[in-house]
Amino acid sequence: MGILDLMLGQSGPGEQGVEGRSYMLPKETHDFVYPVAVRPAELEAFVALLEADADAPSLEDNTDELQDVFDEVLGDTEIDARELAEKQRKPRVETEAVIDHWTEQVTGDIGVVYARPGTYPTLLSFVRRCKQRDERDDDEFELPESFGEGTALLKRLETATDDQYRAVVHTDLLPDE
Repeated sequence: MGILDLMLGQSGPGEQGVEGRSYMLPKETHDFVYPVAVRPAELEAFVALLEADADAPSLEDNTDELQDVFDEVLGDTEIDARELAEKQRKPRVETEAVIDHWTEQVTGDIGVVYARPGTYPTLLSFVRRCKQRDERDDDEFELPESFGEGTALLKRLETATDDQYRAVVHTDLLPDE
């Protein structure tokens, strides 16, 4: 057993017709990801979208009033306004964690970030929610001018997770789940 075997894990014969050797990496410290090219401007567009969503009044700001309306109109139906507000807030919180981590990693004109399998649906859910808020007349939320740059990243992320190979990286390089 060589030093590489000790560093990477157990080695064995190549798999699926590939000549050479394969290495088994510990699942506790490694994960499958999709490498995605990203520009700082695209990340900044997501940051602007996150800020716009956080700054505009929303369901979260009026849960007590909303609960009173639910109780009055629906009577005995058990709808919890706080639970509903938390469900609405979840995509922003999850997107913010991913974008914050990626922003720390991209320092040049273009960089590569690692997306876990659930990253695209998370970011897509947040973007859809923002678009819906923008279309509602009774919502003060407005999409930032840079919105299109963020959707370019979203499209590239969709392509990467649909068609591209997965890589294995150490979990230290990934945002917390």
